[in-house]
Amino acid sequence: MPIVSKYSTAQIEKLVNQLLDVLHTESATTELSLMCLGNAISHVVNSSVPAAQREAVVAHFNQALADAVNSKVS
Repeated sequence: MPIVSKYSTAQIEKLVNQLLDVLHTESATTELSLMCLGNAISHVVNSSVPAAQREAVVAHFNQALADAVNSKVS
């Protein structure tokens, strides 16, 4: 069953492209890119998600990331 997002594809693609443009402009390696994106994710979770919900939010995020990466392999 596909997941329905409250955000438009255009809105998501615009933000993703802006993030990737910054990493490209800075010639960030894969390792540096992952470190920076991970730090950004940690900041968003720690500053925007109530402490009692963080573990569940991170677990769902981790699963979505694993699913997205695994779907590209096939």
